[in-house]
Amino acid sequence: MGILSMTGFGTASFEVSGRAYRVELKSVNHRNFSMRLHAPGELSRFETGVKQQLRAALVRGAVDAHVQLESMDSEARTVAIDRDGIAVMMTALNEIARELDAPPPTLEAALRFGDFVRVTTSTIDEDEAKGALTAAIGDAAEALTLMRRREGEALKADFLARLGVLERAVTEVEASTPEILAGMEARLREKVARSRAQVGGELDEARIAAELVVFSDRADVTEECVRVKTHLERFVATIDEADDSERGKRLDFLSQELLREFNTIGSKCRDAEVATLVVDAKVELEKIREQVQNIV
Repeated sequence: MGILSMTGFGTASFEVSGRAYRVELKSVNHRNFSMRLHAPGELSRFETGVKQQLRAALVRGAVDAHVQLESMDSEARTVAIDRDGIAVMMTALNEIARELDAPPPTLEAALRFGDFVRVTTSTIDEDEAKGALTAAIGDAAEALTLMRRREGEALKADFLARLGVLERAVTEVEASTPEILAGMEARLREKVARSRAQVGGELDEARIAAELVVFSDRADVTEECVRVKTHLERFVATIDEADDSERGKRLDFLSQELLREFNTIGSKCRDAEVATLVVDAKVELEKIREQVQNIV
């Protein structure tokens, strides 16, 4: 299936019992699935079925489903006119007009005072309407999914570009780590030497060496770099998986883990160059996390 965005739009049309309807589906990101159906009264009874159909087709997202009546054949309408009632009303109004020496009333005036004209519509065939609506919802959902897939491909390209930035950053961190640790050790030895000169006497070299080892272990980010690379590989693999209804949630989790590892690298390896790399990586990760929220 490939990566899908949760944003999409699709339309379809159908006819039933002399009526023409238009279906519009709009989808935006949502943690799970939700749907609102806006439909004429004669079709609102099918809301439960439409919701089940769209949940199966779209999986996640907030979906607005609009079904609009666009036209109706004349055969579907019936006009009933109460001619006797209108005649009685006109007679009464004419009498009042003569008594008051007023202009004679018009038919329009008579119609305003009574319910003399009724327009009714024929009922629709329920089974026919259900089948036609189901087919149209399916067509609209297919069009929406096509748009989701196109946007998903664009998101994939964006992800891969940003993941490339993260991979280069962690590679540079790895390459600079030995030099950074050596510099830290040299600075620590200089401090020890100054302290020795100030207090005089000999210092325990074995103790100093042990402290240097502990310090190096605390500043070493090798494990974090390995985990970053593992998460990056898993991220790409998740993007490329053929069918995964939890893809968006998995990518969100991986992006959080990547952010945690880079935060740890920044706190352990206190070097200006590494700090810049970490900041750049976190900027890219925030953009990735924003986009991940729109993945099915």
